[in-house]
Amino acid sequence: MAVTTTKTNKPINPRGDDKSPLAFNRAKIYSGKALDFDGVNDYVEVPYNADTRPTSEITLSAIVKLDDWNLSVFERVISCTEAGGWHIANGEGSYIPTQNTGMLIRLSSSGYVAVYVSNDILKDEYNHLTTTFDGRYLKMYVNGVLSATTDSGTTQTITYAVNNSIYIGAEAGGGSGTPSGNYIDGQISNAKVFDVALTATQVSDLYNNPEKIVPTGVSNTALKLWLPMMEGAGTTAYDGSGNGNHGTISGATWTQGVGAPVAQTAIIDWNKGTNNLIKTDDYTNTTYWNSYFSTASSSSLRVPNADEDAFLLTEDSGTNRHGIFNKDGLSISANDTYTMSVFAKAGTRNHIFIDHYQGTSNYTWFDLSTGTVGTKGSGVTASIRDVGDGWYQCVATKTTVSTSSVYIGVYLSTGDGVSSYAGDSGTVYLYGLSITQGSNATYVPNPTTTSITTPVLLPQGLTTGRDITGVNLFENVRKQYALNLDGQSWAEVHDNESLDFGTGSFTLEAWVKAAYIDTGSSYNVILNLGNTLGVSAGLTSRSGYIAFFYGTSSLNYSTSNDGSWVHIVGTYDGTNTTIYANGVEESQTARTAINVSTDETKYIGKDSNITRIYKDQIAQPRIYNRALTADEVEQNYNAGKNTYS
Repeated sequence: MAVTTTKTNKPINPRGDDKSPLAFNRAKIYSGKALDFDGVNDYVEVPYNADTRPTSEITLSAIVKLDDWNLSVFERVISCTEAGGWHIANGEGSYIPTQNTGMLIRLSSSGYVAVYVSNDILKDEYNHLTTTFDGRYLKMYVNGVLSATTDSGTTQTITYAVNNSIYIGAEAGGGSGTPSGNYIDGQISNAKVFDVALTATQVSDLYNNPEKIVPTGVSNTALKLWLPMMEGAGTTAYDGSGNGNHGTISGATWTQGVGAPVAQTAIIDWNKGTNNLIKTDDYTNTTYWNSYFSTASSSSLRVPNADEDAFLLTEDSGTNRHGIFNKDGLSISANDTYTMSVFAKAGTRNHIFIDHYQGTSNYTWFDLSTGTVGTKGSGVTASIRDVGDGWYQCVATKTTVSTSSVYIGVYLSTGDGVSSYAGDSGTVYLYGLSITQGSNATYVPNPTTTSITTPVLLPQGLTTGRDITGVNLFENVRKQYALNLDGQSWAEVHDNESLDFGTGSFTLEAWVKAAYIDTGSSYNVILNLGNTLGVSAGLTSRSGYIAFFYGTSSLNYSTSNDGSWVHIVGTYDGTNTTIYANGVEESQTARTAINVSTDETKYIGKDSNITRIYKDQIAQPRIYNRALTADEVEQNYNAGKNTYS
């Protein structure tokens, strides 16, 4: 039997526009992220790179919201200037007068061209600022619309007096390695530098499609710097342009749950992960890494699809183990699962082994000539993945049995087995050694001296199928129409009378990843009809269960919470509440009718209690004004089971 559709019976498409027949319910997503700058000493520094300094044409773009917008100083949004270069700034300076927002291009040590608009455009909300210079005309766009143009009078080039870093949130500091001031008080997201002047159509394309990296008609190679600022944790703003110009965050803090026009991570492909190791980009740092009868040195060999150099590990003479390991033990709790991984390429040695030492050694061997896993350590699951050009990601996952310090090491080997240490002067290439929480092998680079324990988001970059670090492959791409929630994001459904069911019948339905995460509550809300649990109705994830709440009562479906897709449906037919999982009725109970109509916001991914936020994927959330039959539930499950599996 087909499901009928009326004005009060429709699915909800959380990507923005509800495409169901006769639709007028819409869901607005709040999954954007930005960095918040305090206006005192916060900034992001991108180290000097000549490739990020266009000379003939340039486009700068960023999304900005000011907390203090009536300024008497010229606060920089993005800056690469000190008697040369360029910047976008807000306030009042000798170049841009009387409290305006503008862009300055240096044409010589004493000459410049500037364009500006009234700075109140940034007041209290996020705005998309784009400025272009085509060699003569300097243009400024606000939210995709051309707002001002300046004619420099003749074709000219941009000059640079010193080798400045690029600074976000502060003024470049004359090559001194620190900003010279003019700190911004507000939020910035999605900063980009192109070496071409985008057209008005292309600027509009970026504004109207904030999740888009490069506008239509522009080569990927024209994007010289892209700091999405979507990570949501850590002190690195990763460069997604593929040029490896990662920024270091100093002081600025993360702002979560931002709506449009900031790009929405919930509808972007991303990896997420942690890294308990520190200084993962410098195995030669003897403060944090110990070379054991071997030498770690820099090399000119590049990691596939990433603008990074690998390290060469060379055996010293002798028959001992030859490798590196972290000096500081990592505290891993009892019964915790953690994953060790490293990218490796054979040199003169074809075998490596990963040792995770927790009181005793536990070795797992990998063959870099055949791309196979050899002998595995006790209680270890292991895999090896070809990432191109002779490189492999070697992964070993272990669940602890007791609380103790863990050390991870990578060693060269002459074969597969505990007696295969012998050898001298053998070599192997390494990159990206990590220990992550859980069984996810995603590599999060960590150049700092602090472990990354809060999961970092790494959106898809310019290289197809890889995230913005250029190293991690996307194995589980976000499913069609799914929201990718990260525990800091949600969607709000526009409320109107079509969702006020009173004491009548209704259905709640969704495909979900059944992975409960303790966020301060025993519930992760998937979908609700308003207010908090116990007042209205909703679907939730719990430890060991998915539940359908109707007032203070619930029906539970037992699940392993292992992150597998589950099709969950809860119905009330005026007499009974029923919960279905994967097309099958799991439980039914008679309930006295309650009034589920509220004036509260209807949420996807949380309720009004922020601790009940959901942290995984939700696909095709639907609300109906009647109870679906068992046949209809099975029909909907069969329609989606090949997509969500």
